[in-house]
Amino acid sequence: LTAAALGTLDGCGRLMVNIPRVLELQYAYATRLMTKGSQATGASDPVGFLRDQVMENDKYRFNVLKLFVKYDTDCDGKLTKEQLTAALKEFPALDKLCGTQSSDSIYSALDTDSDGMIDYKEFMSLSAGDLRLATPDSLLESAKDGYVTDSYEECKELTAEYAKTFYLATLAMEDAKAKATWAIYAWCRRVDEIVDGDTAAQTPEEMQEMLDEWMERLDRMWGGVSRQGLDQYDIAFVDMLQQFPGSDIEPYRDMVKGMMMDIPDKVVYRTWDDLYLYCYRVASTVGLMTLPVMGTAQGVTLEEAKDPAVSLGIALQITNILRDVGEDARDRDRIYLPVADLEKFGVTEEYIIKTAKEGGEVSEEYRNLMKFEIARALDYYDRAEKGIPMLSSGAQLPVGLAAELYKEILEKIVENGYDNFNKRAYVSKEKKLLSLPALWLKTVT
Repeated sequence: LTAAALGTLDGCGRLMVNIPRVLELQYAYATRLMTKGSQATGASDPVGFLRDQVMENDKYRFNVLKLFVKYDTDCDGKLTKEQLTAALKEFPALDKLCGTQSSDSIYSALDTDSDGMIDYKEFMSLSAGDLRLATPDSLLESAKDGYVTDSYEECKELTAEYAKTFYLATLAMEDAKAKATWAIYAWCRRVDEIVDGDTAAQTPEEMQEMLDEWMERLDRMWGGVSRQGLDQYDIAFVDMLQQFPGSDIEPYRDMVKGMMMDIPDKVVYRTWDDLYLYCYRVASTVGLMTLPVMGTAQGVTLEEAKDPAVSLGIALQITNILRDVGEDARDRDRIYLPVADLEKFGVTEEYIIKTAKEGGEVSEEYRNLMKFEIARALDYYDRAEKGIPMLSSGAQLPVGLAAELYKEILEKIVENGYDNFNKRAYVSKEKKLLSLPALWLKTVT
C-alpha cells in the first residue's frame, strides 16, 4: 500500500499528511500479529484485546456503538451485566473470549464508577479513537440513527423479497414515506407468518397464544416506553410511528383479529358479508395504516380519504384470493370464496379441491363464477380510484401503480382461461415497468 501511494506525487502528499494515522494502523496491525492465535494473550487482557479490535477501523467502531443501542432495551443509556455480555458475543474476534471470566473482566474494567451498570461513555471508552473526533453524546446519537437506518433496510429487503409488486410501487414514493411503508409491511408480513408461513404455529392453540403475544407487543410499541423484547424490524416500526404521528392503533388490532379468523382448520365464509369482514381486517387495514404516511391533498381530511382506502384493500384482497384459489385448495384444503357464490353458480367445494390437486378442465360453471368475482373486484378498484386524487401528490402515483398492477393480475386470470388452479396469474417485471409511463401521465393530468 505504501509503495503504491509513493507511485505518484499526489499519493506521496496524501501519505505524508496521513503519516500519524498510517503509523497508528501499522502499530495496531503489528499488535494483532503478535497476539493472533494466542488465546492466552486475549484471555489475560480481554479489555486490551477487545480495544485493539475496536480500533481497527471506523466502521468497526461505529458498529460497537450500534451494539450498545441495540442492547440498551430500556433506553436508559446503560447496560446491565447481562446486556453487556450479550453485546460482546456479537464481536467476531471474541468468539473464544466470551466466557464468564472474560466477560467479568471486561465488565469490571468498563464500570469505572462502580455503579453496577455500564453507561454509554464507559462503553465508548473502547473506541477512544472516535472520541477524539466528536463528543460521546453526538457519537451515541449517530449510532442510534445508524441502528434505525439498518432496521429500515431489513424491512426493505423483506418487502422486496415477499411483495414484489407492492415493493415496486414503493419505489415511486418519497424516501421517508417509502421507508415507513416498508416498516408497516414488515409488521403485517410477520403477523401473517404466525398463521400462514413456513414457521407458522402448528396448532390453533399455539397460533392463538402467539397472536395474543403479538397484540401485547403492539401495545408496548405504541407506548414507546421500552424496547425490551423488540427486534430490528420493530425498531423501524417504532421510528415510523414517531416520524408520522396521527396513526391509529385500531387498524393494527383489526389485522391481528383478521389473522385470528384464519386459525380454524376449516375456514368457511358463508356470504360475501362474511368474506368482506375478513378482507377488511387483513387488507383494508393496510390502507388505513399507510394513510397517515401517504398524506392527503390540500383541503382533504384523513377521514374523507378512508373509504377509498378501504375499497382498495378489499379489491387487492379479492385479487389475492382469486390468484391463489388453486394454491390454497391444493396446499391447505382451504377455499375463501363465499359458499353462497359457489351455490349460485353450481360449483362445489369438492370440484375445487379435486381440480386443484389432480388437474383437469375448467368447467363453464367455474368460469362464470370467476367472471362474477372479478367483476366484484373491479367495482372496488373503481371506488378506490376515485380516492387517488384525495392523496398528497407524492402518494398518488405509487397508490395508483399498486392498484393498476394488481388489476393486471385479474387480466392474467382471464388470459389463462380462468384457470387459477394450475396456472399462476403472474405479471412480468417488464410489463410492470411498461405500465409506469401511462400511469404517470394519468396521475399528473
